[in-house]
Amino acid sequence: MKLISAFFFFLSITIMGLSSGASQRANIWPTIPFIRGADLCAYKDTYSQARSEYLQSMVQAATRLMGDGAYGAEALKMLISFNALYERNLAYATRGNGLDITLESSLKSYVDLTYRNLRPLKQNISFQHLTPMLEVIRSAGQGQRDSSVDLKRLNELDYMAYGTYSLAPNCQGDVFVTLHLIGKNSQSISFMASGRLESVMSKITSQLFETFQRTRFPSTLKIGKSNLTLIGGLMGDISTAKNPTIAELSCQTLNARLPSEMEYNLIDSYGSWSGGVSLDGHTWAMSSGNVFAPHLRNPTPVRQFWEVNDQEILYFCVQ
Repeated sequence: MKLISAFFFFLSITIMGLSSGASQRANIWPTIPFIRGADLCAYKDTYSQARSEYLQSMVQAATRLMGDGAYGAEALKMLISFNALYERNLAYATRGNGLDITLESSLKSYVDLTYRNLRPLKQNISFQHLTPMLEVIRSAGQGQRDSSVDLKRLNELDYMAYGTYSLAPNCQGDVFVTLHLIGKNSQSISFMASGRLESVMSKITSQLFETFQRTRFPSTLKIGKSNLTLIGGLMGDISTAKNPTIAELSCQTLNARLPSEMEYNLIDSYGSWSGGVSLDGHTWAMSSGNVFAPHLRNPTPVRQFWEVNDQEILYFCVQ
């Protein structure tokens, strides 16, 4: 509770100290308090047939015990012991000791693991302490998380984060987790996932990467000795068209054009995590009624539209 109170105090100060303006970068304070929410499993258990089904199973178990020779009193005593064990295990599981620390640590670990696997040109998501390294180590050595902030360094942060957790309603040991990023101008970005405790934050990590690491338009790439700017389609993102002619007209509307074969190949080499676009076997519009089909490279990925027979194709424009 002390950590949570300190966090929201620093959050109010940090929001005032952050400079305004949107950014794809997410430099996050690494201390992330997770607040325990309602026990959704217990809620479902109370307001569903789960409890009656459990009692029915107890009756069936008692019947089987008596059928095997146990007296009624013996069967009742055994069932009471089983039920007490069930309730004791349930109470231990729902106590949640250290669960918030596990969620925070596993989130940061999954982010680092994903970066090691993907190796993008630029890392947009990071966690940064605002205190000297020795203070962080000293807090960890005392079994505490770093809760101090150097107010002079607030502008180094883009977001403060907090989350919630509860037992998931499937009552199979899963947890339901939310993560909230509070950033410049007090805007909030929220994520949620449900899964096993040891892996649920990997789902949150995937959402963070989709939000902050995936290419946003406009994106400028180095192509040979020149720069090429990807500006997306009419809606500012990868778009669909019924045929290449409509896609080409859309780009002309934006004072842009469709990529060439060489440009498509290089854009695909950059990939969706480093400013380019992973073509992923889709069919992409080209000029003069042609399409680029990377999954049909023999003899060439440049095809006429009628050869691929797709009802819709993808496109983005370049300048």
